[in-house]
Amino acid sequence: MSTFLSLCQRLRQEAGISGTGPVTVLNQTGESKKVVDWILSAYEDIQNLHPEWDFLRTSFTFQTISGTNNYTKAAISLSEYGEWIPLSFRSYLTSAGVTGEQYMTWLSWVDFRDTYEFGSSRTTQGNPFYIAQKPDTSLIMYPTPDGIYTINGEYYKRAQTMTANTDEPIIPAKYHLIIVWRALMFYAAQYNAPELYASGQSEYKRLLHRLESSQLPPIELGGPLA
Repeated sequence: MSTFLSLCQRLRQEAGISGTGPVTVLNQTGESKKVVDWILSAYEDIQNLHPEWDFLRTSFTFQTISGTNNYTKAAISLSEYGEWIPLSFRSYLTSAGVTGEQYMTWLSWVDFRDTYEFGSSRTTQGNPFYIAQKPDTSLIMYPTPDGIYTINGEYYKRAQTMTANTDEPIIPAKYHLIIVWRALMFYAAQYNAPELYASGQSEYKRLLHRLESSQLPPIELGGPLA
């Protein structure tokens, strides 16, 4: 298991930077600050390669309020939201329990607006079955809940930013060194060290292939051609 600080120390070692440390990621200057910044940039770069990384995937649950059909991320206590996973939404009447749970149908905002944010549909209440994301990323559902319903679903978190010495990447531990190899490429590019760049790139690509195989959804192939 690697920490933010240990990744910075490993980068200094792999890059052959003279001296020791850094002893902390905080308030660094000079070359040590560059080491810290390269690790941060590398980690952000890797996370943003694919929004659908499994290590960014997480679940949520919240209960509706009778008569309310629009819920912001703050209202359902999501602080690390990146992107909804449309086909994951399910609902059930809380008082009846999970035996009545059903999948909700995800609609585009335009389809939802034109169909259910129109005329008398605005005031229709019942068991919420359709759900959409508004332009402000809040959730809106139809019919408007006529009681307390439990909504379950999943979303992808936004990229993690490490700030403290002991912070650990959310990437699975066996792939943590991919951050060092990507950061080494940044270092080598700045200091025109092609051999070091090639070495870092080789290790980076090797681990990236394994990480993608482990942490991305399987590719779904189409049916047979007619």
